[in-house]
Amino acid sequence: MAAFIEKYRKQVFWLILAAAFVTIYAYNLLTPYMSDDYAYAISVREAGSLWDLVKQQYGEYLSNSGRVIGQFNVRLSLSVSKQVFNVVNSFMFVGLTLLMYANIRRKKKNDIFVLLLIITFLWKFAVSFGQTMLWICGACNYLWGSVIILGFVTLYRHFLEKDGGIKHGVILAAGMFLYGIAAGWCNENTSGGGLFLVLMFGLNHWWNKKKQGQKRIPPFMISGVLGMCCGMLGMISAPGIRNRSQTMSEGEYTGIVGLLSRTYKITINLRELFFPVIVITVIVLVFLVLQKKLQGWSRFRNNETVLFLAAAVATSYALAIAPTPMNRAFFGAGIFLFIACIQGIVDIADHEQVIRAAKYSLVSILCVWLFFTYLDNLVNLARIYREEQERIALIRADKADPEGDGIVVVPRLREAFANPYSDAHNSDLEDDKDYWINLYYEVYYDVGNITAIPRDEWDELYGDE
Repeated sequence: MAAFIEKYRKQVFWLILAAAFVTIYAYNLLTPYMSDDYAYAISVREAGSLWDLVKQQYGEYLSNSGRVIGQFNVRLSLSVSKQVFNVVNSFMFVGLTLLMYANIRRKKKNDIFVLLLIITFLWKFAVSFGQTMLWICGACNYLWGSVIILGFVTLYRHFLEKDGGIKHGVILAAGMFLYGIAAGWCNENTSGGGLFLVLMFGLNHWWNKKKQGQKRIPPFMISGVLGMCCGMLGMISAPGIRNRSQTMSEGEYTGIVGLLSRTYKITINLRELFFPVIVITVIVLVFLVLQKKLQGWSRFRNNETVLFLAAAVATSYALAIAPTPMNRAFFGAGIFLFIACIQGIVDIADHEQVIRAAKYSLVSILCVWLFFTYLDNLVNLARIYREEQERIALIRADKADPEGDGIVVVPRLREAFANPYSDAHNSDLEDDKDYWINLYYEVYYDVGNITAIPRDEWDELYGDE
């Protein structure tokens, strides 16, 4: 088997990528509109053109959020068929996988081991997978935003490494400035983590070149950083972000007490979200120290595991300056942490059989876990999708019925189907017709009011109708 894989390494590599696309596409197909998707869909269908979407986004910039890139992508996604989003979002997942792969150094060509580690880490450890990878509003802000940010970091590193062979420097500098604006305008803390990485890679490059007697700084190094700074400034200075922060911070501690409280909560969240990855990373760092891979300041500051780990920490604790965030705000920090961990695993010298066994056992166990977990939750997603389509059919049937009174009672989703790959249960309909998600459904489907009751109760009252 090993000989076969080695012989057809390239083909197996691309086959795994194709499988990654198909598996996430199936989950996208089985993820209906949820939560704020309905609120934005109501707004989007009032737009008659792309310019109307731009004006809507500007209004949101003034009133609610500074994330122009992510939120505009939400509007674009909801203005087309859900099937279009399913395909694009699946490509974004594969794109994130490839960008993480591109940032791992000292790997083999078409390295199947690294690729499998990345894919399994994303499925196993990515924060709030259902919210950040599949839900339209979440995916456009977190998955797509991370692709844009990590894409910028990857491109920046690429041009740093080919410094001597850069042509059309002015055009490159202008392009990196514009791309930097987009990368900086994606997400408050993840964009900050991307800027941190760009600065660290740039400073290390300048320092290393200076030791060699070269003091020239390529224009793209400066323009890219300036672009990211401009993008972040545009995002954090939005009037809407101030309004939102005031609302979210009501009832929270302020001043130094509030800062310490949020720092403590972030630390606890990191333990709950990433403890297995943190443990693996610590073990990796111990091996790197023992193998003298981190010996001396120069090796330490240039080590990618150290740099991405520092970016993950900075991205996480930057959240302490804002009101207590939801778990999905740690998504970008997780991506940086995964890259740090996997880079360290690759860097550990595996001359001893026990180390090789540990490496391949880790990825093998994760693949087995993914196989069973994926199939189990594929069925759960299908069940949730079926029940959601049943509810929509009930709502539309009442609306189409000339004798319908516009008062619709639907069953709630079965709790047995809840899983980490769907956010549907966190935003399920309630028995209160004035509950926020009920109101979204009422406006979107244009009915009088909607209430939801437990499935067993609904079956007793309406099951035979």
